[in-house]
Amino acid sequence: MPTYPAYIQLMLTYARAQGQWYCGQPDAAALCFDILAQFPEHDEASALVYELFCDPWLIYDTRNALQQQIDEWDDRPWQQRRRLALSLRFISRWEGWHDTSDAPGTELATFAPDDVTAMLKHGRDLLLEAYCLGDETCTDMAWPIFVAALRRTAEPQRALLWVGRLYADLGFFADAAEVLGELCRRFGTPAVYRLLAEVRWWRDNAHRLPWLPPAGDGTRYRRMMALIDPNAPGDEQIVSDLRVRAAVRQAGRAGMGQPVLAPEVAQIVTAALPEMLPTLAPTSTLVDWSFLDCDDGLPGELPEWARNTLHLFGEDIPDDIIRRYRWSRPITKPATPPRYNPTDTPHDLDNLPDDGFD
Repeated sequence: MPTYPAYIQLMLTYARAQGQWYCGQPDAAALCFDILAQFPEHDEASALVYELFCDPWLIYDTRNALQQQIDEWDDRPWQQRRRLALSLRFISRWEGWHDTSDAPGTELATFAPDDVTAMLKHGRDLLLEAYCLGDETCTDMAWPIFVAALRRTAEPQRALLWVGRLYADLGFFADAAEVLGELCRRFGTPAVYRLLAEVRWWRDNAHRLPWLPPAGDGTRYRRMMALIDPNAPGDEQIVSDLRVRAAVRQAGRAGMGQPVLAPEVAQIVTAALPEMLPTLAPTSTLVDWSFLDCDDGLPGELPEWARNTLHLFGEDIPDDIIRRYRWSRPITKPATPPRYNPTDTPHDLDNLPDDGFD
């Protein structure tokens, strides 16, 4: 059994203490990721992150935050990846996410090298098509562009960090881990090791995050859309139309054709793939997701966050909110009330600072 410095146990103890309070889990998990950045094999720190993420109120709040972007009955695979990306943004405390960060080693993360900015941003735009629309071909098209940029730039450290950060931000955790691993091998800094530790954890544990609805192939989404709007265009039609428009815009660009796999290479790859594994029996979850398969597709009661939004905007846009979210199902609160840290200063909602607007 490995022996760790005494301060590691102190960090774990503090993380457990911090994680017992409402909204304390992200900061507590950040301490665990600090440990994993130094000792990637530290199983207790890794297990504690998952334990923290199983807090009922963190699950509830994260489900509500995600539902404002994606309905829980939307089981299209690329929407599940968006949920992962959004979850990381909600919870991560890595300082390099912010453009104004001056933490050592993070100042390179948000600005692409000048000599390959156009290439990197074009690759980013392709990844965004996969992120926002589910066009997985774009992920294959983006990678060669990034590789070419990394070979051409005079600032490989900055470029690698920019690309790794982008992949992580969009939920491509396996790709992010590969890029960040290469960055650490060549230009390792504490900040990069810290991000790599967090991305690796999310890559390895994404399948069991308790606030994510069961992964699917889009069957549930298509069933619901058939009830809500039978005439709505499908993903294939939307992606096809956008590809036609993109082909017109990108005509003449070198290296922008759709990647083609030679038939003989395709046969080799197919032969090397393992046989389809049997479907595993569903495991128990902290959230009962059975309601997703019982949905009748009828408009219903708005979730609490949507009702709160109605009150926030008054009479300005209530019809739009009702129309947009009437198929978003209310999420049940945990049975026990949240535990607030008695040392925290309570928020006085009646005396918030003036925001400068009338």
